[in-house]
Amino acid sequence: MSGLFPGLRQDHLAELIRGQELPLAALDPIHIELILELLQHAYEGIKSDYPCAVSAGDEKHLNSLMVDRLNHLVGDDPLASLVVRAVSRGTETKNYDASRFEMRPDIQISLTSRQHLFPLIVECKLIDTAKQKTIERYCLDGLARFTSGDYAWTNREALMLAYVRDGASTSSLLCPFLAAAMALSPPEYAVVSLPQKCALSLPDAARSDHGRYFSYAHGAQSGKPPGNIAVWHLWVN
Repeated sequence: MSGLFPGLRQDHLAELIRGQELPLAALDPIHIELILELLQHAYEGIKSDYPCAVSAGDEKHLNSLMVDRLNHLVGDDPLASLVVRAVSRGTETKNYDASRFEMRPDIQISLTSRQHLFPLIVECKLIDTAKQKTIERYCLDGLARFTSGDYAWTNREALMLAYVRDGASTSSLLCPFLAAAMALSPPEYAVVSLPQKCALSLPDAARSDHGRYFSYAHGAQSGKPPGNIAVWHLWVN
């Protein structure tokens, strides 16, 4: 459906962002950290219950298990249910100018503070360099979706989840890779700030900030840049 003519694309954008000022207000970092803790808890439960899936399953298999476990956790936790409405996988969305339809983020977290049309997006990648699950793929096929306007273009934040199988960490692998990207001119992946540890209760969580390579294509914000996006990285090992 990428061949929609401009007028029809504008119709789709108009209906999606009806009444909204973009980008949406930033989420409270405390809420982000609560969601990171949910993701960590879900992964630990899956690792305990389904060790073969964690050691050998592909991303889609793990993501499906994560979504189901997350929904159970939210249903069982009164605090989490104040922030998270529901979690879904592979729900269709469109990019910033509606030139690309049928895009499917890995995990979408619907929040009680927002309409469900504007979920928190989680992109998930395996990290296992010996099996070609590299940091380059993590960034090119994951992180770049946020800087290009494919995903989370209405939002000021997004999440990356890495299923690590080779002992790597954000400090040992992600930080040096993004430091090299930041040194380029212009910076690759529009790196504004390098990953800094966050959510201190978690083994490996960090936040980096990135510019975005697009401008809004409709409404009062048409032609205006969206500003930076904060990307929160959770690496589970």
